[in-house]
Amino acid sequence: MKSPSTIIDADVTQISERYSALKGISLDESLKRVIASKTYSTLNNTETGLCYEMTDYVYDMFLEEMGDIDEL
Repeated sequence: MKSPSTIIDADVTQISERYSALKGISLDESLKRVIASKTYSTLNNTETGLCYEMTDYVYDMFLEEMGDIDEL
């Protein structure tokens, strides 16, 4: 099984790339938004278990937090 930090890094990368494409913003700006989010804080807290959820689930959670869930 992959370590939680490896999973979190992969999730953050995928979420940032997808959000960047969705919003038409730079990858750097997207990454800043992801890292500043409550979703990221929850993802980083391994006790929540969020890091073991599918990336799509975490991405949807992030979109909801950003108020962009309707853009899917």
